Amino acid sequence: MPVFKSMPMGESGLREVYSWVDSYVKGNQKIADKISLGKSEDNKWDIPAVIVTNKSIPGDKKQNAVVTLTRHGGERGTRVIGPEILNYLASDDASEIRDNQTVIVVPVANPLGFILDEFHSSMHGITDLEKSVWGNLCSLYTPDMMLDYHSLGKIDGAKYDRGDMEVILPVNTTKWGMDEQIYQYVANRMAEDTAAKGWPYEVHSLEDLSFYYFGETTGRFPQKYLQEKVFLLHIQNLLEHYDFPNKMPAYTNYTNGPAYYKWHTLVFGIETNHWAIKVEDGLAESGLAPCQSLLNMGTTRFPWEEDAGYPTNLLVGDFRISIRASGKNPGERRISREKIWKERANFDILKREMLEDPETTLAEVGYIGENVPLKFDLCLRMRQKLIKKVTVEEREVEFGTFKDDCSTFLSIPITLNKPGLLKLTIRHEPFKRQIK
Repeated sequence: MPVFKSMPMGESGLREVYSWVDSYVKGNQKIADKISLGKSEDNKWDIPAVIVTNKSIPGDKKQNAVVTLTRHGGERGTRVIGPEILNYLASDDASEIRDNQTVIVVPVANPLGFILDEFHSSMHGITDLEKSVWGNLCSLYTPDMMLDYHSLGKIDGAKYDRGDMEVILPVNTTKWGMDEQIYQYVANRMAEDTAAKGWPYEVHSLEDLSFYYFGETTGRFPQKYLQEKVFLLHIQNLLEHYDFPNKMPAYTNYTNGPAYYKWHTLVFGIETNHWAIKVEDGLAESGLAPCQSLLNMGTTRFPWEEDAGYPTNLLVGDFRISIRASGKNPGERRISREKIWKERANFDILKREMLEDPETTLAEVGYIGENVPLKFDLCLRMRQKLIKKVTVEEREVEFGTFKDDCSTFLSIPITLNKPGLLKLTIRHEPFKRQIK
């Protein structure tokens, strides 16, 4: 059953949502707390965040997942989806999520927009209030995953589809490392999971989004964009962060772009649809579906990752050879990830080479930055099952391994004490194909 039987509207609707949130926290004190991230522009309304987790497990042993809703006041669907997500998080089905993640839900990011039932935000960058709100949140909980909810009405979204689209958007704003492939992998799993629950979500890129906005209301495709496949909108301003004023206005729909740039956070946008799906038809459940899928993925191990959790640790390179965050737990990896991510452009050499000798692979790592000492894991995907020895500059070092269905990932802890080139030699058994 939906949390709300009708759409909360106006000031009374906002009070209804806030009252529901207070009752939720009071009824789930063992797992839930509420904090204020700031006030609305008129200083009248709190902007609450609800933290749901297993409080008996330390925060550095868990990942941080942030779900934000109702940035744009007229996007009504988000008003009922936030409480639906919170209800799910309190259920027995979400116990593993609570054990492995601290989930922060911001049900109403824009109280005045909610009351006015208007957009009441900016199409050009993130507002000063939003910078403050997300800055307060992220200073407390550095996000490993951030999901930003929106909701389409009758003529929002695609100009040639008026009112019947729900979308999962990978909103990483670079294609660094393997991010494009990883985001598509995750998004398509989300779409498969929502389809299994009866909700047909599509996966669209930010390029698709710009295409929709520039399309014609007649349904005619803009031929220039079809021919050139160009991306004209700067979805996220490179100079924009949560902690200082906007300097170069740029269109942005989703508020989690700066989290990607600062921490390599896994960031997605969700467009639900409050026109095609009414509250009584299951609007809240349709919005829960992709969030539930992603949160559950955050408790599993992805094939190319050593540890369970969101796939955010591959920072430079590709699956064959990569620079990755290091650490024994999610808290340590968050710290490592931020430091390495800032240095990603300073890794100027990343090389591996197979020799005629079937038992030897060589690798090189070059770093030209100044942020030393710098610790990271060098990870190679190997055909060989057995790794015998690894040397760095002719000194034998410790290493670890983990597997996917058909290969072995070799993980080598590295500490760079000065800029320069490191040479590695990997001794392994010869490759032999295993027939299954």
